[in-house]
Amino acid sequence: MLVVDQKSLSPAEISPVRPALEGVVAYRPGMTLAQAGRLAGRTDLAKLASNENLLGCSPRVADAVLAALASPEIYPDPYCETLRAAIGARLAVDPARIVMTPGSEALIDYLFRAVLHPGDSVLLSSPTFPAYEIFARCAEARFIDVPRRPGFDLDVEAFKREAAKGPKLIVLCTPNNPTGNALSGVDLGEILAVTPRSTVVLVDEAYREYHDAFDTLDLLKAWGGTWVSGRTFSKAYGLAGLRVGYGICSSAQLVGYLDRLRPLFNVTALSQAAALAAWDDQEHLARTVALTIAERGRVETALDVLGVERTASAANFVFLRSPAGAEATAARLLREGLIVRPTPVPGGWVRITIGRPADNDRLIAALPAALAV
Repeated sequence: MLVVDQKSLSPAEISPVRPALEGVVAYRPGMTLAQAGRLAGRTDLAKLASNENLLGCSPRVADAVLAALASPEIYPDPYCETLRAAIGARLAVDPARIVMTPGSEALIDYLFRAVLHPGDSVLLSSPTFPAYEIFARCAEARFIDVPRRPGFDLDVEAFKREAAKGPKLIVLCTPNNPTGNALSGVDLGEILAVTPRSTVVLVDEAYREYHDAFDTLDLLKAWGGTWVSGRTFSKAYGLAGLRVGYGICSSAQLVGYLDRLRPLFNVTALSQAAALAAWDDQEHLARTVALTIAERGRVETALDVLGVERTASAANFVFLRSPAGAEATAARLLREGLIVRPTPVPGGWVRITIGRPADNDRLIAALPAALAV
C-alpha cells in the first residue's frame, strides 16, 4: 500500500475542506451593472438578468432606512420581533412560526443543514433554482430528480410516485425559477396527499406575489407534516439589495431549530426597517405587481408575434428559447445595453426580467435581431 508523507505535500495538495465540497459548483449570479458597462462600453444599461423589481420599492422605505441610520452603533433585534409580528398579523400566523433570514437562500441553507444527514434523499424537479443542489451537496445528500415535461411544467404524476416513497426532503419551487411555471393548488394538494408525514416539505414561493392563486399555507397545514413556505422581500417588494427573506414554518419548534443555525443579528436594522415599511405599503405592492404582469403580457405578445417558443411564466420574467442560442442572444442584447440571463438549460433558453416600460420597449425593439439565426 502506498503511504503518502503529508509533510512532503505542498499546501495546495492538502485540502482542509470536506471532500463533499469538491463536487459543489458555486452559484454564478447575474452580470452586475459594472461588469456589463465594461463589456458593452456604455452606461445606458437595463438590468434584466436577476429578476429584481426595477419599478422600485415603496417610497416609504427611504424614510424608514434613514430613521434606522440614527443608531448604527446598536445591534439589530436578533429575532426581528416587530417585523415577524406584522407578517404574522396579516397572514394569520403565529409569529413564533416565522423565521427571518437575509434572503430566501439563507433559509434554504438553514433548513437543509437542520434536516439532512449524509445520504438522505432530496426530491426536486429540474431545471430549478441551483441553490437547492448547492446546499444539498454541501450536506452530502443525494438527489431524486423528476425532469420537467416539455414546456417545463412539473410532471405531477411522476413526482407523486417519488414523493410517495418518502424522501427526506421535497423541494417545490412555484413559480419555478428559471422557467416561471407555477403549480396549481390541485397539483400541490395531490402531491401532499401521497407524501408521508415523515418527509419535510419546502415550498419556495419567492415569486408568490405574482401568482397568488391559492393558499399554500392551508394546504400544508391540512397535510400535517413538517413544512416550510419560503418567501422574500427581494422580488415584488423591491428590496433585493437589503437581503430580507422569511420562512413560515409548520411549528415554533422547527423555528427554534433553525434559530440554532441562524447567525445572530443576521438581518440588519436597516433591512428590518425597510422590510416593515414595504410590508405596510400594500397599495404600492399591488400597483407594482399589476404593472409587472401587464408588461409581461406585452413582452410575451411580442415573442408570440416573432414565433418564439416560451413558457407560461407566472413570475416577473419570461423564459424563452432563442434560435440563435442563449449566449449569442445575451451578447447581442448586451451590445444594445440590455443585460439578460443565458441559462445552461439545453436548447438555448434565456431568462429575461420584466423591467420598466421603457426597458421593455428597448427589449421588444432589439429582440428580432438578437434572436435571429
